[in-house]
Amino acid sequence: MYYAGIDGGGTKTKFALYNENGVLLAQTVLGTCHILQVSKEQIISILKEGIYYLLEQYPQARSRLKIGLGLAGYGQNPQLRNKIEDICDQAFTNIPYTLTNDVETALHGALNGQDGIMVIAGTGSIALAKQGNREIRCGGWGYSLGDEGSAYWIAKKLLAIFCKQSDGRLPKTYLYDALKQHLHIQADHELITYMNNVINNERDKIAKMAVIVWQAAMHQDSYAIKIYEEAALEIAMMLNTLSKNFDGPVTVSYIGGVFKAEQYILDPLKYYLDSKITLIPPLYPPEYGAYLLAKERL
Repeated sequence: MYYAGIDGGGTKTKFALYNENGVLLAQTVLGTCHILQVSKEQIISILKEGIYYLLEQYPQARSRLKIGLGLAGYGQNPQLRNKIEDICDQAFTNIPYTLTNDVETALHGALNGQDGIMVIAGTGSIALAKQGNREIRCGGWGYSLGDEGSAYWIAKKLLAIFCKQSDGRLPKTYLYDALKQHLHIQADHELITYMNNVINNERDKIAKMAVIVWQAAMHQDSYAIKIYEEAALEIAMMLNTLSKNFDGPVTVSYIGGVFKAEQYILDPLKYYLDSKITLIPPLYPPEYGAYLLAKERL
């Protein structure tokens, strides 16, 4: 038997083909499958293309394939769930599959199927606890209501500080010039046009600006460092809340672009975490978690 593990996040979709023993045979990365960002037809096309690529690389898996996938947006909303399930039915005709959200696959991969807690801080943010067959989530309310500590949230903090620095409410720092250079704008007010007309205030494009905060933090910009401290506190609140469901020590892992900032986010996060929590880097990627779920459920 062969298993395709699919991780569909807010910025990209990763496809990986594994054999029965979890050995990686082929992989590829395509655009996002987020139901709130691209059309139904686009998602079907991406899912079909990814599976086609894997089978093209390893044709002998064609008749013995099972699919596990975790997709962003497959949460509590029944209308979105039904829509995503219909999409998968159309994309994976006659191929057995099991579907969940991208947090659950990330959790299974990060902790190799064991109990614990997983937090994703990428374009959005959400945390999930696994305790036997019980799963409890925290956060994941979306960018209009929450997503605290996410790349989008960090970028919005960056933009607010830039505006204050521009008009003198705050002193200008490295962050101020870094944003203008990154966006290739000359005059400060061009930011308004850039946001409204160039990127149309699109969530994923705003989230990508979080890298500027990382650059500024590496230059010891005090505002950038503070943004990461605030993000760490928000993430810690989710993890500490979920840890209350465990009687004893609990293992926590993490994934997402925000954590590429390494010590700037991880050091304050460790400071804010409850003493019962042990923070570890992920053991395996989300697509491997999708493989584990497919093998377990199918």
